[in-house]
Amino acid sequence: MFLPPHHRSYQPFTPQCDADGHWLHTQCYHSSGQCWCVDEEGEYVQNTLSSRSLQLPKCLTRCQRAQAHMMLSGWLKSYDITAASPYSPQCEEDGRFSVLQTGGTAGWCVNPQTGEVMQTAVKGADGQMTCPSWCRLKGSQCRRDGSFIPLQCDVTSCWCVSEDGQEVGGTRTLRQTGRTLSCDRPLCPAAVTHGALVCHPAVDGRQTCDLVCHHGYQISLPASIFQCETESGKWSGGNHPLEGACQISQPLQSVSSSQLWLLSSSCSQISHLQTLLSNTMRGRGTCSVQLPSGPSLSLCDPSLLSLQCDDNDTLKVLIQFTADLSDLPTFDLPDLHDISLVVNESRLLDRVQGVMTYIRSTLTSEPKLVSMMTATFGCSRGFRLTSDGDGCVLCPAGTFSGEGACPLCPQGTYQDEKGRDFCNRCPRGTSPTGASSVNQCVTECQRRGLRCSGEGDFLPAQPDFLSGRWRCVNSKGVGLDWTSSEEPLTDDECSVVSRFQPVPKSDVIVRAENAEILQRLTSDLTSCVKACAEEPSCHHVALFNGQTHCELYSTHTLNTHCNTSQQTSGFLGNPQAELFDSLSCSVRVRGGASDLVVIRKKGAEFSLQKQQQQSFERMRMKKVVSGVFRTQVFSSAQTSLSDAHRFCQDGCRRDTCCDGFILNQNVLNGGSLLCGWLSAPSVLMCGDEDWDVTGQGQANRICGAGLTYNEQQKSFVFDFGGQNFIIMDSALPAESKNKKDYQAAIIKFQAVYLNTDTFSAAGGSSSSSCAAAAELRPPLDASVQQKFKSLSEDDVLVDPQRKLSVLSFLLNKNNYNSQQALLWCLTRCDSEPLCAVADLRDSDAPGFVSCSLLPDSRVCGAYDKPLRRPCRPLLDRSPSHTYRKKVDLSGAVKSFYQRVSFQKMVSYSVRSRVSMSGDTPLSDGFRECERRCDEDPCCRGIGFVRDTKSAGGSDLVCLSLISLGVQTCAEDDSTTWRSQDCKPSVIKTTPDPFGWYQKPVNQWSSSPALCPPFNLLSTKSNVSLDQWTLLSLSSVLVDPSLSQYDVIHVSRDIASDPEKTRDWCLHACQEAESCAAVSLNEVESATRCVLYPDTTACGLSSSPTSNSPSYSCRLVLREPAPQVYLRTELLPMVTSVSIPGHGVLQGVAMETSIGSEKKTIVQFLGIPYARPPIGSLRFEAAQPADWSRTWDATAPRPSCIQPGDLESSSSSEDCLYLNVFAPAAQRGRVPVLVFFFNPPANQSPGLLDGSALAAVGNIVVVTASYRTAALGFLNTGSSGLHGNYGLSDQEAVLRWVNAHIPLVGGDNMRVTVGAERRGADISSLHLLLSSSFSSSSLFQRMLLMGGSAFSPSLLQTLPTSRWQALELAKKLGCVTSDPADDDEMITCLRSTPVHMLNAAQTKLLAVSGPFQAWSPVRQSVTNSSFRGVDLLLGTSEQDGLISRARRIKDFEALQGRADGKTAFYEALSRSLGGVTGSELLKEAASWFYSLDHSPSAAGYSLFSRALNNATRDLFIICPSLKMASHWANSKANVFLYHLPSTSASNRADVSVPLDVQLAFGIPHHSISSQRFTSSDRRLSLAVMSYVSSFIRSGNPNPSPVWAESALPRWQQVLSSEAPPTYLQLSPTLQHQQGLSQKACSFWNNLGTRLSGLSGNLGAEPVQPVLTLDLPVAVPSSQSQTEKDAYS
Repeated sequence: MFLPPHHRSYQPFTPQCDADGHWLHTQCYHSSGQCWCVDEEGEYVQNTLSSRSLQLPKCLTRCQRAQAHMMLSGWLKSYDITAASPYSPQCEEDGRFSVLQTGGTAGWCVNPQTGEVMQTAVKGADGQMTCPSWCRLKGSQCRRDGSFIPLQCDVTSCWCVSEDGQEVGGTRTLRQTGRTLSCDRPLCPAAVTHGALVCHPAVDGRQTCDLVCHHGYQISLPASIFQCETESGKWSGGNHPLEGACQISQPLQSVSSSQLWLLSSSCSQISHLQTLLSNTMRGRGTCSVQLPSGPSLSLCDPSLLSLQCDDNDTLKVLIQFTADLSDLPTFDLPDLHDISLVVNESRLLDRVQGVMTYIRSTLTSEPKLVSMMTATFGCSRGFRLTSDGDGCVLCPAGTFSGEGACPLCPQGTYQDEKGRDFCNRCPRGTSPTGASSVNQCVTECQRRGLRCSGEGDFLPAQPDFLSGRWRCVNSKGVGLDWTSSEEPLTDDECSVVSRFQPVPKSDVIVRAENAEILQRLTSDLTSCVKACAEEPSCHHVALFNGQTHCELYSTHTLNTHCNTSQQTSGFLGNPQAELFDSLSCSVRVRGGASDLVVIRKKGAEFSLQKQQQQSFERMRMKKVVSGVFRTQVFSSAQTSLSDAHRFCQDGCRRDTCCDGFILNQNVLNGGSLLCGWLSAPSVLMCGDEDWDVTGQGQANRICGAGLTYNEQQKSFVFDFGGQNFIIMDSALPAESKNKKDYQAAIIKFQAVYLNTDTFSAAGGSSSSSCAAAAELRPPLDASVQQKFKSLSEDDVLVDPQRKLSVLSFLLNKNNYNSQQALLWCLTRCDSEPLCAVADLRDSDAPGFVSCSLLPDSRVCGAYDKPLRRPCRPLLDRSPSHTYRKKVDLSGAVKSFYQRVSFQKMVSYSVRSRVSMSGDTPLSDGFRECERRCDEDPCCRGIGFVRDTKSAGGSDLVCLSLISLGVQTCAEDDSTTWRSQDCKPSVIKTTPDPFGWYQKPVNQWSSSPALCPPFNLLSTKSNVSLDQWTLLSLSSVLVDPSLSQYDVIHVSRDIASDPEKTRDWCLHACQEAESCAAVSLNEVESATRCVLYPDTTACGLSSSPTSNSPSYSCRLVLREPAPQVYLRTELLPMVTSVSIPGHGVLQGVAMETSIGSEKKTIVQFLGIPYARPPIGSLRFEAAQPADWSRTWDATAPRPSCIQPGDLESSSSSEDCLYLNVFAPAAQRGRVPVLVFFFNPPANQSPGLLDGSALAAVGNIVVVTASYRTAALGFLNTGSSGLHGNYGLSDQEAVLRWVNAHIPLVGGDNMRVTVGAERRGADISSLHLLLSSSFSSSSLFQRMLLMGGSAFSPSLLQTLPTSRWQALELAKKLGCVTSDPADDDEMITCLRSTPVHMLNAAQTKLLAVSGPFQAWSPVRQSVTNSSFRGVDLLLGTSEQDGLISRARRIKDFEALQGRADGKTAFYEALSRSLGGVTGSELLKEAASWFYSLDHSPSAAGYSLFSRALNNATRDLFIICPSLKMASHWANSKANVFLYHLPSTSASNRADVSVPLDVQLAFGIPHHSISSQRFTSSDRRLSLAVMSYVSSFIRSGNPNPSPVWAESALPRWQQVLSSEAPPTYLQLSPTLQHQQGLSQKACSFWNNLGTRLSGLSGNLGAEPVQPVLTLDLPVAVPSSQSQTEKDAYS
């Protein structure tokens, strides 16, 4: 299938559109061979690009994308048409929106293409929501049932439409032309996707229909016009339209170039020349082309050479170079033009001419080039060229590719896959042409609508629906007319009847008075037949008197009379065979009634027949090794099987040498029947249920007729009980050739019948005059017994109910004595690789000994049922002369055993268990274990382990495994999440060489049916696929650095049922609390199931500057897989939670909106995490909460009182409460953000709402208040108050989260601590590993917004802290006459009303400066280190100590203290002297920031801004940059941001920092919408995406492999960076460097030197500062993979 050669040049890309001009979801650039998906706007859908692939990317429709987005993100689309709930998109099978969409109790009618709501749904009479049809919604011309009228018209034109209302291309006709359109629907069944059938009115019972594909699609079928037979409703001519008849044109797939040569050589040399040319071309590199990037491309496939004899001395040689374009990398050859240059005909000609020169000596003259074809492009198998030759069209299901077309699969075949070049033959029955499913294959019984078995076979009893009578039918459904009955017949009755056949009247001899009658009965047909069937000596039945009476006739020779044609000799090369053209046998009866009906047994089908004191028993064996001494041959065209059976039986009975006969019916020579007379047959074999007969396994013998094929002589050797026949191809019918199983194709029937009376008396004919065919057998070797071990009762397990696989033989006692029989049986077992046990005992058949060969049946338990003792073989009877084959462990190991990288085998099956002696070297023990598996055909692997529960202590054990079962707990240190129980086992698999090992899969047993049965364990509960959805690849991201996954392998031997295996893996995920997704992939030895928690990554999928930013989500996987399932079953929405030891929290569900999408968030507000710190608990560490019963958590509680707060109900000393915001729809536990924030007293409500952030990030957000200033850190020294109460509050919050957050769906192992401004400084102390607080193990990441661990005012000395306490006491009148008496002072401070205390501390803070603020006290920071968590921190241009102290200034102004402002600025100015109060440093800072100012208002304003800048750099920005660099230098993940000054800063609520507002989605709150612009809301969405991604993974980028996220990739701070890179939180989201570089250089360098020159260092102890000397320690629990995941 190749395109005619023509010049290829570079072609521009042409978008593919539908008839309405809309983008097709699949786009292809045929010149480059690339295809991809686009959305409705033509925007590229990430991760969908395929290059020169035979598979088009699976592109989702708008509805399917919306559905996937909803499932991954939990967001529901909402519309402003009604106030009802939003809906989850429901899609039709073709990917369009369902017209009716429902949400809650409401419904909408939508456009199926766009999902646009057109009207609200209404309730029908049944109470269900209903919508008009799409036709009526669209306003088209409709039928009464709401479907489209095929012909649509407007005032100017008419056109045809398909059933879904799409205009059929090329049918629009102007009315003015007067032309009449024919747009009829087909009267025959048809459904074509992406196209329509446009039909003409029927004429003479025929309707002609044209197939028209929609714009952008092409017809794949050979025909486009179809004829419908209107009367039958069937398509005529075996040609009909298929559902997939219209396909998208794909890029070309192969390139070819050919040359035709004439070689002068004898035709007898054709094979030699073919080999010589092939080897020479490959050896000289003719078959490969070097690509620009280095690798070579092969141009030779099996069709490279085609040699044909032109005349006796000339050969035609066609050389065809071919390459699949999928093998050509696009970066080397991006265009078809480039490919044609590489596959250059002149270059290839030069190479072939070199080959011809090389072989010239073997030719009689010079080779001659006849023709040459340039590079041509074509299609792969399963495709056909488009009509224009520029693309390939996939052959749909129901067709196959052949001769450049996609013809329909012929009758009796089917093809259920697209893109195939063959059709499958129906396993049963037949099928119509173009069948696309095996379900279209129906048997004759199913087609006729009769009673059928599960396999479609005719059941024996069938009713006649017209007459109401019953009758029996044969296996082909042909009715047995003589069985017609008015009474219903049963299948059992008819099964017996079917073993009889009517005797034609011409073959009945009536009124034969000497005929022998067995019995006369007055009964009906079925009873008479049953009586004859049960009597072995009954031969035929005569029925008369309306079949109410019958006579049973015996098998006596008087009752039959047989006639044969003249006998000749010789048949198929055997001259001794007696050949008869015909044989007919008549039956004799006494009566002669006019209604006489005679039926006879089909004697060959009965197991036992008696004839004149002799019994002929049909043996279960099908073959005799020897014993045939006479063969009679009949033509099956002239002889029935029953007559041949009777003739054989009669003849054998009369011959004293005949002990039985073998009867064979075959297709040879037009059909033959063979009867072989037996005399003392030595060995009978091939029982009906033997493992090689049933196909369970192979054996070293030939069963059935004993056919062997000689390929060279093109003939069979037919061994018929010791007599051989030669069968040439000419003797075989055509349908039997080229069959794998010749016996099944040639032999129709074969059975052995023995005269049991003869054998029971003497073991068969023993007279010397009886010359049977001698069996040629090798002498028996007695040494074979040394290879076996005798088994006793104690050595085996006996289960009479167990059916074992077997190879069975019957040995004639006349031929073998007991010892010879034993040796023969053992020798046979020794020659059979699958034989493990030989059993010899007397047979039920008289005169024979039974030899049974059994496979190894040992099973030693499994992981859940260990058997700690040697395993015993399983038998179905007690052993008699039973022997087990010994295992030979000598020799080299035959297989390479690969270590299985799993710690546990859950549900494996042990074949054998061998304990190694204590002094066995490990290497010898391991080799012995390997050899045991080598010699066991059922062994698939070994366990070389230590069993700590073995008797006598730790025991070295070798386990041979029949199945590796389910493998869990991968030995993979890169995962941080487990779904299975991986606690240490009693079975130790480390260190090497201990462990589990697998035999190469290609060496696993080829006969698994002979191995002990072992299956995948059933799941505890059924898996419903309604709870799962199969994701498209465009909804998935593959990130090899992902560390949250768990791998399970289901061994291939128990994973044979893909659906059951899938359900097992899905069930394993359902059993794991936080598992949300499963990927399935087939690897060589197992089905690989990878389980994941909810790894959904979400981000902006359009530019943040876009007017309508879109938000999309992807499920992140560690590895690609063809099947990815996501749980649609969500955890139930919980609005009430029981807290152990307390009571019930009663929360509330609230809807959160982002644009037009909504999500439900459950809020639990005002939860007490500690007892109220009032009264005696003021100035005490947080105490456990003591609430009980039901707690109303539907409203926030007051926040902690702070300096500057006026007396208000919004703030209180009783403030230790937290708020939880959790997504209502969760698949498992999600990460948690704990954010410490004290809302100001003037904020209403006093709550930082985490709903938007929780919704966008699919995380749980916890906000908590904590004590600050004096109430949080007042410290009087060693004998009094010890401070740090605020830190204890934060630790109490973290402990509450650790204990209880799983109850609302949070993951307590993935917690991020966050805080802002001064709170961020304080929270950073949790990073100190030597802290007196042990909170560092309660979180994994930290978010610091405007604070850091290196803030110079973070810590205080004890003297400073005590001085502050005394100053506060003075203000409150709590200082006693004895300054050393702290108790009275503390009592006074605790009893002072909180608002008086707050007013006093506010006044002190207004004049004291940052170094005298109440802070955590830490006397020493030596011997400490920081915990190296993932860190995201940043600063804001609007931040500064002046702006932070706004409330303090306002409070002082309200108190009428006019001088407070001046004192405040003086205190801030003093702080520029640093910790030491250096005057030199203060003066230098005044010069650097230009703090000198004129006394005017403008000068004062300049001074205020300059002082704010100075304090922001000293206390906020420079410490943050220092912390970012310090963490980065320690290889921690660090991300830095800065929020520049924007107009939003002036509009936003000044009481909450703007970066916090952006991160918590405040611009999206309806109450704040007027203060923020659309640009602010887009920036907020971007910041929420960054922050939530950081909380989930430690990286703010949704995924390091997600190119679709339109957010700029936030660059990590690197250790070598100086200054560090930061992301600027502005609408453009640009990266910058050098934040406050000059200022920080001043403070870090000059400031440090000037502080050292201070002359007053000894005035008081220097305030401690956390410095760069403290190292950052990465915790051991954090894996290297996790640390480097995003580096």
